[in-house]
Amino acid sequence: MIDLEKARTCAYQANYHLIWATKYRRKVLLGSVEVRLEEVLKTIATNHGFQLLAAKVHHGDHIHVFVSARPKLCIPEMVRVLKCNSAKLLFEEFPEIKLRLWGGHLWSEGYAVRTAGVVTSVKIEEYINKN
Repeated sequence: MIDLEKARTCAYQANYHLIWATKYRRKVLLGSVEVRLEEVLKTIATNHGFQLLAAKVHHGDHIHVFVSARPKLCIPEMVRVLKCNSAKLLFEEFPEIKLRLWGGHLWSEGYAVRTAGVVTSVKIEEYINKN
């Protein structure tokens, strides 16, 4: 069995697959911007108390991020921190990407999230319903 992380009042394993896109699905996450974004996200996560397990840009217009976080961390807040801080840093380091976007926004408003763990939903239901 995978070891659980431990906090003061709980033990947990909470991993999230997050996906979000650039504004207007513009393909601005290419080359050195792509490489730098993946580095920046790792630093942001560490600085805000969660762990970046993986990050990968796809097609230059969206990113998949896999994070592990304490249960007390709110998913929308993690996404907000990652999106806001990464946009600020990328705009500072790569001002040319602003020319491809209107209104000064790098990311679209929404995101997708899925939870992930070592135990499937079916196994959890079986365990709970067992005598």
